[in-house]
Amino acid sequence: MMIKRMVFALALTGTCLSLQAQTIDDALRFSTTSPSGTTRGQSVGGALGALGGEASSLYVNPAGVGFFRTNDFSFTVGFQNISNSGTYLNTKADDNKFIPLVSNITMIFGGRRKKPDSKWQNFSFGLGLNRTQNYNQRIYYTGTNTSSSLSLNYYLDAEAAGVTNPDQQLGGSQTIGSLAHTSALAYQTGLISPYTDNNNQPDGTFFSAAQAQDRSINVKQENIVDAKGGAYDVAFAFAANYDDKLYLGGSLNIPTMTYKNSRTWKETNQNTVPTDLNSFDVTETLRSEGTGINLKVGGIYKPVKALSLGATFHSPSWISFTDTYRTNMTTSTKTFGVLSASSTETNDGFEDESKYTVRTPWKGVLSAAFLFAPSADTRKPTGFISFDYEYMDYASMKMRFRNDNSFDREDSDLRNDAIKATYQGASNIRVGGELKLHVIAFRLGYALYGSPYKNGAIDGKRQYYSGGIGYRNRGFYMDLGLVYGSNTFTNQPYVLSSNADPADNYTTPAAAKIDSKQANINATFGWKF
Repeated sequence: MMIKRMVFALALTGTCLSLQAQTIDDALRFSTTSPSGTTRGQSVGGALGALGGEASSLYVNPAGVGFFRTNDFSFTVGFQNISNSGTYLNTKADDNKFIPLVSNITMIFGGRRKKPDSKWQNFSFGLGLNRTQNYNQRIYYTGTNTSSSLSLNYYLDAEAAGVTNPDQQLGGSQTIGSLAHTSALAYQTGLISPYTDNNNQPDGTFFSAAQAQDRSINVKQENIVDAKGGAYDVAFAFAANYDDKLYLGGSLNIPTMTYKNSRTWKETNQNTVPTDLNSFDVTETLRSEGTGINLKVGGIYKPVKALSLGATFHSPSWISFTDTYRTNMTTSTKTFGVLSASSTETNDGFEDESKYTVRTPWKGVLSAAFLFAPSADTRKPTGFISFDYEYMDYASMKMRFRNDNSFDREDSDLRNDAIKATYQGASNIRVGGELKLHVIAFRLGYALYGSPYKNGAIDGKRQYYSGGIGYRNRGFYMDLGLVYGSNTFTNQPYVLSSNADPADNYTTPAAAKIDSKQANINATFGWKF
């Protein structure tokens, strides 16, 4: 059993080979966040843990709500452009996606002191909707592969499963469930075929149409990924102000996530040696929807008027997901012509469904903010510098899977072993500042999110540079900002099955390298009343 878990954990450390198989990549996707909140908050790098009087500090340290003594309403809209450049098998290709966003709506009910002789200055409430992650992006990469084909896995998996009656086990009434989205479709479309014995009966071995007469392979491979969706937090916060020195707050948060992903893998034969394959493409479509809960508690202390020190704890989120998915395949061969098949054909016409729970990492945040030249005269220059240090324990993520309305303990343990073997704690740093000249403010910020991977060869860090300008006068404010981010990650299209014949010299292709650049333009409109 222990050996089985170790092997499975190693297999799960790469990119998900099939969208319908929930892997540790899903846990990481639903655990990461990006700069969010109001435009002002994003423009200063999201360094809001000790900054009072800013609406979106509610989502970092709810104690910041205690600074409000008047009501405040704001909403934030914007546009995001994500440009991805993929390099695969020494070939480079580009794609990008441009989308509009409503990223934040926040209402603060400022508290007013009720008893003049009490040191409890005010009690304030806040509620809001905050977009914490954007899943929208397009990835495209292509290259020529002469050492393997994804189709090899389809026949190797059929052999490993002991298929001896392909007409029944690969699409018929006895279809093997684990092969319904892979080998079964490949068999039905003529991408893989069985070898036969002297009686013209299948002998349990298969071959791929991509293999030429001399078993060589030469295919152009293309991967097209179109992802949509996002993650939001609905927050309910309460905070108290004691003597204008100590601010305490907490919030109940309901994270909601919708993730849609369509991946099309296409191969076109380029072999000059006679080969049955013309081309094939397989499209995997996934929709994930999840809802959960988490808590945040924090405090801000002002030892002197110009300095604020903050500390916050974010509990893990417990999120329940329901996934629906299907796979479609179309193959063109010289023997069978063009054939298509869908995974829904072996599931009474329905998409497959799975249910599972993800526990995200806990977070701890230490913050400091320094106000320079504070003055009651708003015509004089003033401003602040703010800093956040955040620690996230990615190794503490957990996944639990349901099977026939009960938890599948073994499957969950295997993936959780892989999480511990793959991920680590990471440090995030956010820093920003603002200079205010009467009614106009100028802002700059920077955020560095550390790599969650134990493997130092994987560059998992993310960086964001931000800036903006704001206008405030007579209770109305308007902010405009830009956030530019970049990161590099890898995408492993497939890993060749271990039972491939060594004599064929087939190998797993090197992972594609994706250079991603993101530009967000945001605008916030708000009123104090």
